[in-house]
Amino acid sequence: MLLGWIRWFDALIPAYTIERLFWESRTITIQEVVYLEMIYAVLVVMLEVPRGVLADRFERRRLMQIGVGLECLSFIVLLLSFSFVGFAVAIALSGIGAALRSGAENSLLYETLEQDGKPETFERWIGRLNVIGIVAAVLAAISGALLATRFPFELNYVLSIVSLFIATTCSFVLVEPRRVVSDERLKWADIGVGFRFIRQHRQLFIVSSLYVMTFAAFNFIDEFWQLYARDVEVPIYCFGIISTVLLLTQIPGQLVAPILLRFATAERWLHGIGWGTGIGFVVLGLYPGPSGLLLMAGMACLIGIVEPLYLGALHHRVPSGIRATTESSVSMLLHGGIILFGLVFVVGADMTLFTAFCFIGITVCLHQTLVTVIARREDAS
Repeated sequence: MLLGWIRWFDALIPAYTIERLFWESRTITIQEVVYLEMIYAVLVVMLEVPRGVLADRFERRRLMQIGVGLECLSFIVLLLSFSFVGFAVAIALSGIGAALRSGAENSLLYETLEQDGKPETFERWIGRLNVIGIVAAVLAAISGALLATRFPFELNYVLSIVSLFIATTCSFVLVEPRRVVSDERLKWADIGVGFRFIRQHRQLFIVSSLYVMTFAAFNFIDEFWQLYARDVEVPIYCFGIISTVLLLTQIPGQLVAPILLRFATAERWLHGIGWGTGIGFVVLGLYPGPSGLLLMAGMACLIGIVEPLYLGALHHRVPSGIRATTESSVSMLLHGGIILFGLVFVVGADMTLFTAFCFIGITVCLHQTLVTVIARREDAS
């Protein structure tokens, strides 16, 4: 499937292995990194649902093509930037591209499978695509770390730009599947339809809440593990191995997600993973050290289960006419969660990076407790 090739080259980014170190070499501080992440999240929040409406009314492949192209352009801007303003422009391009792509890829996949009479294989294909991305990212991580020890960081960015250019080229060969068009056409006034659909379905509302908070929290492992490793005195040549382990440990979760549904509901699995993630962050903050990287690997394994479980729960319930809109609504909530955690992280980072991790964990645990209380009250009523 062509989506697999796009996912491969989109993930084959050696720059990610030394991303934080490269940014630091361009005078970007930890606080500025968080501010840039918040700029990214705000842009995605502003554009997500309008983009979802467009994807439900127009060809999703076109939005994917523009989105991948903007991501490639953002890396070019990063390579040429030496100030916060330049990095902000690059992140803005990346955020717009992510908003355009979000929801479109999964909707394109689901409706292609639906057209072929195989919608029940959606979770399996999501898992496979994620594995393809992980394998590509592992290759990029190993090669990126080796290149970083021998050549300037800039070479990693040049190679990443080449990979994204190939992904953009591949996206122009995508074929739009036939869709069942609803008699009631979606209007701009109905921009909140995705939020209303989620809120009106109790189980979907709960799993969406669990997914958003857990995934948003783990974003800060993805973004700051390099600085954590450096602060616990791990040498840079080990970064490729660390990145590889963090990626590979997600593969089992991606592949076993459909099997787990035979034993318990997505809601129960997501609730347990949320607790594991929250407690993991607290331990990372209270007991920093090289062993914390092993804990991150365990958390990555749990996170690998989350996306296939949640997207399956979502797409099996959402009508075709609002599928991309609803997923974009979820992505909007996800980036809203990242903004919330960003504010928490900045407060902690003013003390130490480890304190910031601890604050993230406490916030996740408080959310898990709140969801448990609300669910029990609704069940009792």
